[in-house]
This record gives sequence, C-alpha cells and structure tokens, in this order.
Amino acid sequence: MVAGLLVLASLGLVLLLPSDLFFSAKDTDLVSEFVSWRAYLADSLRGGHLPLWNPYTYGGQPFLGGFESAVFYPPNWLFIVLPLGPALNFSILLHLIILGWGMERWARQRGLDPRAAALAGIVLPLTGPVFPHVYAGHLSNLCTMAWAPWLLLGLEVWVREGDRRGLFLASAAVCLQILAGHIQYFFYTAIAAGLQAMVVSVIEPGQRRRALPAVVGCYLAGAALGAAQLWPGLVASTEGIRQQKLDVTFAVMFSFPPENFLTLLAPGFFGNLGQPVYWGRGYLWEASLFFGVAGPVLIALAVAARTHRRQVLTDLAVAALLLLLALGIHMPLFYPLYDFVPGFGQFRSWAKFIFPAMLFLVLAMAAGLDLLLRGERPSRKVAFAGLGLGLVAVLTGVILVCWPEGIGGLMPLVAHSHESYVPPQVFSDPAFLEQAGLHAGLSLTLAGLVLLATSVILMEVGRLPVLRFAVPCMLLVEMIGFCSGQVTVSHLSDTTPLGMKDFVSSHPGDYRVLNLFWPDNGFLLGAGDLWGNNPSVLRRYAEFVTFTQGGEPAHATQNVVFQKMNPLLALMRFRYAFVPLADGGLKIVESSVPPLPHVLLVSDWQNLGGRDAIFSAMNQPSFDPSKVVLLETEPEPKPQPGAKGEAHLLVEKPDALTIEADTDKPALLLITDLYARDWQAEALPGSVQSSYRVMPADYILRAIPLEAGHHLLRVVYAPVSVPIGMAISAMAWLGWIVLLVRFRRVSSSS
Repeated sequence: MVAGLLVLASLGLVLLLPSDLFFSAKDTDLVSEFVSWRAYLADSLRGGHLPLWNPYTYGGQPFLGGFESAVFYPPNWLFIVLPLGPALNFSILLHLIILGWGMERWARQRGLDPRAAALAGIVLPLTGPVFPHVYAGHLSNLCTMAWAPWLLLGLEVWVREGDRRGLFLASAAVCLQILAGHIQYFFYTAIAAGLQAMVVSVIEPGQRRRALPAVVGCYLAGAALGAAQLWPGLVASTEGIRQQKLDVTFAVMFSFPPENFLTLLAPGFFGNLGQPVYWGRGYLWEASLFFGVAGPVLIALAVAARTHRRQVLTDLAVAALLLLLALGIHMPLFYPLYDFVPGFGQFRSWAKFIFPAMLFLVLAMAAGLDLLLRGERPSRKVAFAGLGLGLVAVLTGVILVCWPEGIGGLMPLVAHSHESYVPPQVFSDPAFLEQAGLHAGLSLTLAGLVLLATSVILMEVGRLPVLRFAVPCMLLVEMIGFCSGQVTVSHLSDTTPLGMKDFVSSHPGDYRVLNLFWPDNGFLLGAGDLWGNNPSVLRRYAEFVTFTQGGEPAHATQNVVFQKMNPLLALMRFRYAFVPLADGGLKIVESSVPPLPHVLLVSDWQNLGGRDAIFSAMNQPSFDPSKVVLLETEPEPKPQPGAKGEAHLLVEKPDALTIEADTDKPALLLITDLYARDWQAEALPGSVQSSYRVMPADYILRAIPLEAGHHLLRVVYAPVSVPIGMAISAMAWLGWIVLLVRFRRVSSSS
C-alpha cells in the first residue's frame, strides 16, 4: 500500500516538473548516454520496430544485444507513452522505491519489527553505494540493483521455510535483473547469492540441501525467462570488446580503496559530489560505504544480543566476503579470480561489490533496530565502545580542523596511485589542501558527535524508554543530510550543447561526426558518431580506432584518447569533430580528407588474411580506400580490374539498407558501415544474382561481391539469436505461469 502511494506520488511529481529536467548532473551518464538511448528506443517502438542495431554510436553497434538498451524491460515501455524527461525521472524514483520495498519485505520475512523493517527499506536507497548513482545518472545500475533484495528474499523464503513461492519470486527477480540491463550488477548479485548459500550451508548444515541447489535452479530458470535479452546479448558480446578477458591494466580500474572504509562513519572525508570535490580514489558512487553513523552501532547491538547474534553474524560473514572482493587489486585473490574464475576477467570496477555487501549490512542494522524498538535493553559495552570511538573521531576531526595541512600525509597515497580523477596539480595546491583537510576534519567531527549522541542515548534508554525512538530518528536525519548534498538537475539542452544540433541541421549530408562532448548522443544530435562511451563497441572497430590513434590494437578498450584526425577515418565517412575548449567553448574541425560515399563499387582488391597485415597496408601512403579493398578471404565472384558502374542507396533504415547497383564486370560493393557477422544480404526481384555474401572489408567495413549486371538487394541486420532467445523466453514464461497456477491451486486446496 505504502509502496503504491509512493509510486503514484513520484509519477505526479515528475509530471509537474519541467519536461526537459533530469535528476542527474549534466556531465554524467544520463545526459551523455541514457537520454539518447531511451529516446531511440521509444521512437523505434512507437514506429512498431524492434531496434536491433544502433547506427548512431561507435559507427554502429548492436542495440538490443548491448544489454543496457534494456529493450524488453517492462518499465521501459513507459517511455512510449510518457515524455522523455518525466519517463527518465520516474524510472529513477520507481526503482529506488522497488529497492526499498524489497528490503522492507526481506526484513519483515525475518520476523523483524515492522518499524525496523520499514526503516531499513527507507535507508537502503539512501546509502553510499546507491543514492550517488542518481547524481551520476546510472539508470541501468539503479534498475538492476532494485531487484537484488527481492531475489535474495525469494531464495531465503525457500531455504528457510520450504515455501515454493520463494523460488518463483527469485527466478522472476533474476529475469528482471537481466532485462534491466546492467549485466555486471546481475553477475555480482549472483556471486552474493552464491556466497550466502555457502555461508548458510556451513553455519546451518540442515539447510545445505536447499541453499546451493536453489541458487543454481533459480538462476537457470531466470536465465531462461530472460533469454530474449540474455541470449542476443551474450552472442553479440562475442564480437565485442569484452569477448575475451579484459586487459589487466583495464580490469584493475576502480577497485575499492582500503582507506575509504573511513566512509562508514565520515562520508565526506574525501570530499563529495559538490564542493569540495571528491579527491579520493575512484568515483564516490563506488567508494562510499555510508549507511549512517548509527548503522554500525546498531549492528554491534544485534551482535551483542543472543537472540539475533547467529543470523547477524551470518549476514556479516557474507558482507565481509563481498567487501573483500570489492577491494579488487588491493587483495591477494584478485589475480587468481581474474585468471581462473569465469566472469571475473570480463569486468572492471570490482568496487561495485559494495552494493550487495550493503544489502546484508542494512539487514544486520535492521536487527539492531528491532532490538531497540521492541524495548530490549541495549548492551552497555556497545555504548561504551561507541563513546570511545566517538571521542577519538571528534579529537581527530578537531585536530584536522585546526591543522588542515595534516591531511597532506594521506594525499600522496591517493596522488601516486593515479586513481583519482581530480587534476594532479591540485594535490600540491595549498588552498586545496587546506580546504580538503578542513572538510575531512568537519566530517570526522560530525561523525564523532553523532557517535557520542547515539552512545549516550543507548546508555539512558533503560531509564527513559522513549529514547529508543531517538536513534532511528537520528539515522533518518543522517541519511537525508547525506543525500541532500547530492541532489542536482540537468536539462535536455545539455545533451547537445553549444548549438551542435543546429550546426548538423544546417550542414546536411551522409557523414559521421566525432563528438568529444557526448559521443553516445548521436540520435539526439541527428548524426551518427564515430565513437562512443559504453562497453558494447565491436572489437574490430575498437582495434581499428586504437590503431589510427597510434595505440596497440591488441590492447584496445572502449577508452581511446583522440589525438589526431587520421585520414583513415574517411573510411567511416567522418567529416566534423566537435572539440571542447578549455574555456568551455566549442571548436569545430572539418576533416581534410573527404568522406567516402555510403556505397560505392570497387574493382581492385587484395587478400591479406588478417588484422596486422591489413593495418600495415593501410599505413602505406599509396593506400586509397576508394580504389582498393583489403579482404581477409577470397571473394566469389572475383572482381575484375577496370569494372565500371554505379551503386545507389535507395532506402536507409537503422538495421536495413536497400541498394541498387549496376556493373559491367564483377566488382565489390563496398558499404562504409561497420561489419558484424549478423549482417546479411538478400536478393530482391529483378536482381541478376540469387544470393549474396557479406564479408569484412578493410577489417571494419562490409563488402559484397557482385557479378556483372543489375543488382537490387537488401542488406539487413538479422541476428538469429533474437528469435531463438524470444522463443526460449516465451516457453519459459509459459511454464513458469502454468507451474505457479498449479502450485497456488494445490496450496489453496490443502
């Protein structure tokens, strides 16, 4: 009931706000990625088209197969009927509510006081591993996170009570995590579920026969339910940059910094999302463990109580294992996991493990709240320990406030790690040093004062029982204060700043741009982008672009620093670069080499067999991509030198091209769009050729061998994994519904 009212209130709020306003900062993923992607998705679905290919980013990439597009995710269908801004904002609020509701239900299932469970449901969405993602615009992160407590709740209902409803809930939550789009949080939640099952199997041997089999069974069932997204995504990833283990220098990025355990008590110790700027390692949304200063105290109360100790220690054991994984490169297990355990080598940012860890920490905190709200006398040892820790925190904080330069002892550790995203020169700036030290001191002092107040309340609650409500109230105030400094907005105009859209509109043509502001926003800009900023880039193309910028293709990642406008970019129809200036302005650079046409006929070719040989030939001054095509296999029919003819693009859609061509001799039809193995060509009536073969050309483009005569063909992106995945999902959902109905009938009759 309460959750439903919150959803309705959220919908009303977003509809009242300006439609071009977004709940995130303007230099974050919502503005630079999700606005354009959700607009493209909504536009496609309104037109009755299932978007399989995105021609606007990375020169072209799988869309449905990119996971974060979340084409089949039910809440995303709201984008069809709601304006873009309200739909995005409502999606954020909706998933915070779903996350908190799941935590509340999980705590209630444990038998905790309803007030304690409700407070846990309120606190979780406001914690350090969750709420800062709103500021960062991490829409797919939040959507995937929301279903984690529901999954763990379902598993626990089955393992503890033998209630099959838990299996249905857990498998549906697994499916929704797959469809929501952030496959890394899906994977990390699976690890958390597996670790919990192993810990429970050790502590409660009687539950062993259910715990691990339930996890395996629910994930297999959930994978089948979500196969419409999972199967195309996995197949598409085999051609992507993450088809193999990430380069270790990339995989080690964004491990949880050990010094950031300070954020358990002092979330602003290393700065914040406003001023002073966060100067610690990594990003704050993946490096903050804050769930209220009172949170660890409440956990200590639960550990000290015999009634809750066993369960809380189980939760803490799971949380500790997850926090150990979050340390990433800072722990000895990193390389064995990276080298030998499937999945661990495919992701960077192991710090994301702090989110599933937080689920168990908040649940343990709720157990402490349960003790207080039921009127049980809290442990005085915990109160005295809190007093001591509070005094230490206040004393340390006051010293830093009086002598802010003292923070300088910690800054070299951060500066020399090269893992901070503030300019390196600020670490030697006396003014910044003083500001950072002062803010760290104030954060520690405030944490110490809250600890002291909490400890005094615990000592006096036996004499004044009404004080048991003071700690939850203080916790709420803490969390609201923590989140209030992270509330910001951006606008639709931030997606295409400084008149870029007007420039593209006034310069028509079939070309691509290089938008160094927001490369994922090609759909909103109205021009396909040469590059992007997401993990779904095709490996061939990442290697090519890395090569054009002087890098080593074998170590290509999604991150490329563009240092020059290489003439080879004309292969991709590159024409304009939008370059940000230091003063915030815009510089527009036009390519000195005219872009190739979208389609053209070429009669000269070479079979060079592989990447390195092709790149070496491209480096030769004599290489002219409009005259010769570099292939990896023999074409059939073989083009003959001197062929004459013309090719015309008749119809262009995101994942289909209709082309007409005439040639007097066999030739190659070169299409200056990216090659992927699921691009196929089919002959249309009136074509001299009955079948066509799409093959890689110049390593990244598409070529189709043509015999002499008139050709009319359709080139379409048609991955067979899509209908297969949809068929598996349809059968799985049918089975899921039939079993659920049958179970409910049996339950009601017994």
